[in-house]
Amino acid sequence: MTALALWHDLSWWGLVAACTVILLTAAVKGLYGRRHVRHNARRVLSAWTIAFVITVVLMLAVDPHGIGARYVVVWLLAMALAGGSRWVYDAVISRVYGENGGDPPALLLGDLDSCLSALPRLAALSPESRVKVVGLVVPDRDRDRNRDIGEAPPIVASHDHLADALATTGAAQVIMAGAGSVNGQLRTIMDACCNAGVALKLVSTELHSAGDAVTHIPGLDCPLFVVRPQPAGAGSYLVKRAADRVVSALLLVVLSPLFLIIAALIKVTSHGPVLFVDQRIGVGQRPFDFYKFRTMVHDARESQGSLEELNEADGVLFKVRDDPRITRVGRILRRLSLDELPQLLNVLKGDMSLVGPRPLPLRDCELMEEWHRRRHVMLPGITGLWQVSGRSDLSFDDMLCLDLQYMETWSLKSDLYIVWRTAGAVVGSRGAY
Repeated sequence: MTALALWHDLSWWGLVAACTVILLTAAVKGLYGRRHVRHNARRVLSAWTIAFVITVVLMLAVDPHGIGARYVVVWLLAMALAGGSRWVYDAVISRVYGENGGDPPALLLGDLDSCLSALPRLAALSPESRVKVVGLVVPDRDRDRNRDIGEAPPIVASHDHLADALATTGAAQVIMAGAGSVNGQLRTIMDACCNAGVALKLVSTELHSAGDAVTHIPGLDCPLFVVRPQPAGAGSYLVKRAADRVVSALLLVVLSPLFLIIAALIKVTSHGPVLFVDQRIGVGQRPFDFYKFRTMVHDARESQGSLEELNEADGVLFKVRDDPRITRVGRILRRLSLDELPQLLNVLKGDMSLVGPRPLPLRDCELMEEWHRRRHVMLPGITGLWQVSGRSDLSFDDMLCLDLQYMETWSLKSDLYIVWRTAGAVVGSRGAY
């Protein structure tokens, strides 16, 4: 039988069945999990063997006399297709979680002796779990012991300044060398990591896996655990991010005539640019350029200081119901929430999501308490739970509670519900000024 004839003689149902068996077996064996799980030769070999046996049994059950060369070709094609799907999945997940090859940079935290003893253990980890330690975070009493570290990474900060060290070094994770080395600061350290959007890894013989937030990573002679800041699974997050990009792109095209009309009205009725570009704080407390249609006079930013005494909001927010800086067109745009439309560009760029905690100005974020910064674990959104629950009429504490509630209970269903309620809030202009 020629190769072409063999190709035409393939049983396509067999190819589909074989691919399905391979994919389901791989999923059951955890090969579509995080990097440390899916990059495991024994799991791959086990999954492929189980899938092969199941597929052969199915083929024999359907056609016990016809199994031969064509089924070998079917199996090889199924392996290629399933392997390709695995490679694509791996590439997408790596993009989402920042695992783009190489050893990710990390800070090693603990007392100096614990850090120095942990370094060779980390260097001996299997390649899929290996990290590059770029700095040590130690107690104040160990800061002057640079002479003791030899060729180890430099001491970059004390425990109290972990957040600053994360910002300056660009570390993607923190590894704590022993839970007993932080003197009761574990909660503070976890908050600092979650606020920065990085993982906290714990090298400890005392820590046991507890709940979905803590995951065990197999190492060599020491257990390695991860406390992850992500509030939801990779699958739902991928769907959310894909929907953000697709919907924002479509809305930008569909609403482009409205954009032009609003831009013309702003330009004709007041002096200054059409767009207001501001620095807002996003996920991991990283600033980004935030876009809105300009609704105030062109020098509104410079005159805000003189209006602080008129502030009607409590906490760190700044709100004035009858703000004299708002233009006539701007008041209409705010009432209908049309000034928020340019944030679709932020969503398309990946700085924001359609639904999430509202991004706050630098002025507000500087006045926050440390625990308030937990809201920066997720991408900020154009709309969110507090926008559909009262908007500007809510206090800062109420807003923060709603943000945290959203983060703790987030799901695709809740996002759709918020979008639906947003339409009603916009039409009714509730709390908009």
